[in-house]
Amino acid sequence: MSGGASTGDTPGDRLLARMLARVTRLRSFRLRIALASTSIALIAMSVLYACSTYIIVQRRAGIVDRMLTAQLASPLFQLERPPPWSAIDAHINASFSGFALPESTSGFAILRICHAHAGELYRSGDWPAELTPARLPTPAQDPQTLDSHDGSWRVGVIANGPLTIWIGANRNLTNIQFDEQLRATFGRFAGAMTALVLLIGVLSWTLAGSTMRPLQRLTGVMVRINAMDLDQRVSTQQEDPEFAELIAVFNAMLDRLQRSYQQAMRFSGDAAHELKTPLTILQGELERSFARAASDPALEQGMANMLDEVRRLDSIIRKLLLLARADAGQLQIPMARVNLGPQLEELADDISLMDDSRAVRLDVPAQLMVNGDAELLGQVLHNLVSNAIKYGTAGGWIALTARIDGDNWQIDISNASDGIAAEHWDRLFDRFYRADQAHSRRVSGVGLGLSLARDIARAHGGALALADPGPGKVCFRLTLPTA
Repeated sequence: MSGGASTGDTPGDRLLARMLARVTRLRSFRLRIALASTSIALIAMSVLYACSTYIIVQRRAGIVDRMLTAQLASPLFQLERPPPWSAIDAHINASFSGFALPESTSGFAILRICHAHAGELYRSGDWPAELTPARLPTPAQDPQTLDSHDGSWRVGVIANGPLTIWIGANRNLTNIQFDEQLRATFGRFAGAMTALVLLIGVLSWTLAGSTMRPLQRLTGVMVRINAMDLDQRVSTQQEDPEFAELIAVFNAMLDRLQRSYQQAMRFSGDAAHELKTPLTILQGELERSFARAASDPALEQGMANMLDEVRRLDSIIRKLLLLARADAGQLQIPMARVNLGPQLEELADDISLMDDSRAVRLDVPAQLMVNGDAELLGQVLHNLVSNAIKYGTAGGWIALTARIDGDNWQIDISNASDGIAAEHWDRLFDRFYRADQAHSRRVSGVGLGLSLARDIARAHGGALALADPGPGKVCFRLTLPTA
């Protein structure tokens, strides 16, 4: 006997399947864990409910079949002079009334009795016309389910001598009552399931958060790590073996990185220091030879070229020494109040002297006070102005402006230019990096100036960045705290 509940796909099942598919696309690992746990719990409870419903339906069908068998074996049918058949019919209806709705008073069961020789002896008044003798089961058959226009019946049969007795139980009444009970049960079950799913979701979110704490600590260390702070490590004490192994691998990677960085830093500083003395001697010798070669123009020109290259190497070495000290955190800045206004005015005059075809715009207050080293800050400004002259558009303009922004001075060095391609923006401050248009030897420089300028700005508590990288101009912004 099949029940009134369906165990096939429902709109709720399809919605749940779509939710599970979307879980895999969520970016938050913690949220995926919580949703996956909640979804699994929801699926398990739904399966449990469907199985329980199926079992209940089958048990009720078994009860109806056993009651039919019991009624067919009733002693009333064994008496020599049985009671009136209508009384037996009423008794059978009363027996099945427990399956009907409270407001129903009849139509619970039907009865038909036939004699082998006398024909039909009794038939219930509401016996369906569709249940003809040809459709009824024989005594050798088990109870069968037969449908009529007004419902469905579970019909059983027994032979008692010349009598053949059919009893049918109204399955529609049973199912209607079961559906009512099912709706009431489902309401209570849905409320309990909703509360339980919410509880499981909260617990899953909390447990996933506690599981992610080692990764959060690892992330915090990663965020704090920089070139000056490579000695940080994450403790593996009281961690689960899986996370302890990950943290140990991360710490080992930091060890290797720290050793490599320190070796590179020492090499850069040591090499620059060792080259400084021989280059100084070479420069002095070339200067003396240049003075003695005044009578030979060709030799004088060759000496001048070699002297320029030596001076260029000397500039590179001095910059490398400064960068090595900055990397090691040993770039000592003797802080003093410095007025950068006059320096910017002098740089504007120098631009006019070096290239009178450039229009110079100067918008700088007379008092531009900062704390720092005047020589190092002058080196930063000179480097920026030098780049504006070397890489700016010929016959264009150069602007030097400064303004207060909160507690900082913003000093902009901008110039007319074809612009800087977007692929170069993130690497402009990398050491020895030069944009494509700057690779020609006709433009002097090795790609250390901007990197050194930024390190000096940071050592003063400021910053140096590319601002307004739009077409038609290039602007570098130096930010320094006010004094």
